[in-house]
Amino acid sequence: NSSMPPAQWATACVVAVVVYYGLFAPGDASKADIKVITSSPGVERYLRPYKGTIGADYDGYRNHIYRTLSYALHHLGGEKAQKREQIEAALVYHDIGLWTDDDLSYLEPSWALAERELRRKMSAEDMQLVRDIIQYHHKFTPFSRGKHADVVNAVRKADWCDATQGFVSKGMSRDNIAAAYEKLPGAGFYLTLARLPPQLHGYNLPLMGYEIAQIFYI
Repeated sequence: NSSMPPAQWATACVVAVVVYYGLFAPGDASKADIKVITSSPGVERYLRPYKGTIGADYDGYRNHIYRTLSYALHHLGGEKAQKREQIEAALVYHDIGLWTDDDLSYLEPSWALAERELRRKMSAEDMQLVRDIIQYHHKFTPFSRGKHADVVNAVRKADWCDATQGFVSKGMSRDNIAAAYEKLPGAGFYLTLARLPPQLHGYNLPLMGYEIAQIFYI
């Protein structure tokens, strides 16, 4: 008889429940300790001019920006965190090349737009921070260059959390994630991420894979 003994069944069930609640169970927004930012002049100033370009994906991208901003500021100690202006500007542009350039390898096009729009408004130091946030927001390991590495890493962790819908939480609690989605729903953002690769390249999987690989750093 190859059936599993009751004790092993019980153990397997406990492990399954722990894994489920550790990875997939939703949090309780009422227990959150995060300040969810739903609107900010700094974001709106730079994002609104692209509403026509982004089109039907606008609300989804806007909510992604604000969820990521909320997570990043939480990592940095709250809504009055240092370099908030630069974080907001960088987040507006961080994925925008997907729509402006129709390019899955969108980091350089996104930075080019940010540089054109921001270079007369920010110092060289702040522009470097914006560039680092855009360039390394998909970095797998911590960013370690410059005196604002903590800011870059806060945004990096926040974007990983939001892009994976909390599966890669980077320390963000389930309750805080639930609070962010309660005020800023997905609004089609994740369907957009799934739709754009085949929309741009059909079934050319090698090209699709090559371009996507360009946005990640070890």
